[in-house]
Amino acid sequence: MKLKNFLLIIVISIFSSFIWNLYTNIKINELSTNLSIVNQDIIELEILKDQTFNLYQEKYSIENIEKISDSLNFKKLDVYIVNKDLSSPYKIDSELVEFEILGTSVPIFQIVRLCFAFEA
Repeated sequence: MKLKNFLLIIVISIFSSFIWNLYTNIKINELSTNLSIVNQDIIELEILKDQTFNLYQEKYSIENIEKISDSLNFKKLDVYIVNKDLSSPYKIDSELVEFEILGTSVPIFQIVRLCFAFEA
C-alpha cells in the first residue's frame, strides 16, 4: 500500500511538472511576441524621429537661412556702426582669483642674517 501511494505521488508530481513547464513556456512565448512587437514599434519610432530631424535640418539649417529670409521677404541689413572699445562681459576664472603669498612678515634679508648669526 505504501509503495503504491509513493509511486502515485511520483507520477502525479512528474505530470504536474510537465503541465507547469508547458504553462510557463506558453507564457514566455506570449511575452516574447509582445517584446518583439514593442521592439518593432521602437524601431519605427526611431526611423520617424530621424526622418523628422532630417527634414528639420533641411528646412531650418543655417545654410538655408537666406532662402528662408528670401521667402519671407526679409532684407539683410548692413552694420555700419562698429564699437571698437568692447570689453568682454565675462571674465576668465583665472582673472577672478586673487593670489595670496603665504609666509612671514619678516623680510628675506633678515631671515638670511638670522641664519648666518646661528652659524657663528
